[in-house]
Amino acid sequence: MKPIIAIQTDFGVGGGSTVHGTCLMVDPELEVYEISHSIERFNIRAAARSLYNIVPFWPEGTVFVSVIDPGVGTSRRASVALLNNGSYVVTPDNGSLSLLLDSPGVKAVRTIDETVNRLKGTEKVSIFHGRDLFAYCAARLASGIIDFEGVGPEYPVDEIVRYKEAGYSVSEGKAEGTVTGMMRTFGNLETSIPIPAAESAGLLPGTDVHVVISSEKGIVYDSFVPYRASFGWVPQGKEVVYNSSDGVVGIGINLGSFAERYGIDPAAQLTIVIGKE
Repeated sequence: MKPIIAIQTDFGVGGGSTVHGTCLMVDPELEVYEISHSIERFNIRAAARSLYNIVPFWPEGTVFVSVIDPGVGTSRRASVALLNNGSYVVTPDNGSLSLLLDSPGVKAVRTIDETVNRLKGTEKVSIFHGRDLFAYCAARLASGIIDFEGVGPEYPVDEIVRYKEAGYSVSEGKAEGTVTGMMRTFGNLETSIPIPAAESAGLLPGTDVHVVISSEKGIVYDSFVPYRASFGWVPQGKEVVYNSSDGVVGIGINLGSFAERYGIDPAAQLTIVIGKE
């Protein structure tokens, strides 16, 4: 059985059709699945978080294609990483592999040799590597046309680009951090505050916490909010702080969008303070 190909991009609805199609042009028998084409545009951290969350729940040996690539066509490396669980990630080496370096870990990484693993006829185009390079190489790998060594030259794992982690701090009864992303479908906000850090500050589900979200222009939100295990523990339309599946503290609204209600711009630089008082 050939490995599955699973694709994520920031191309938007319908934007991945030619990426998918390129894989099937290489081998019509491949199983190709769309993870998401709605990763926040240019958000490498969101790409990394998504990979970290989905890789453990796909069969070992899956070939993941991740194309959130603000540096497309520049000197950033186009790479294929072999993970410790036997899966592969075909991606620009721009920070998207950051969290996978910790779990499940990267066994080896190679630069895609464009002279071999590039869709023919696209050599003069530098803005669509998702189609011309990443999808094409991933399909050749999954179909068995090339093996991992056939991707291109290997380079040291310790040269893989890591993005700088968003910071946070804790003290007794208080945790401070930043808003690192937004779940677009539901409008929930993700923070840089890990769940264990919130616990160490004494912030636990079952309590009410004081949340202040600010931008450089001033306070965006300031209110006491129930900290609960999930959304349904508060009435419909009410705000709730919860433990996110990303392993951090999040804030949302039961059956509503926090981002829409408070006019949150996903590109804005926001800080968040969560306290007992």
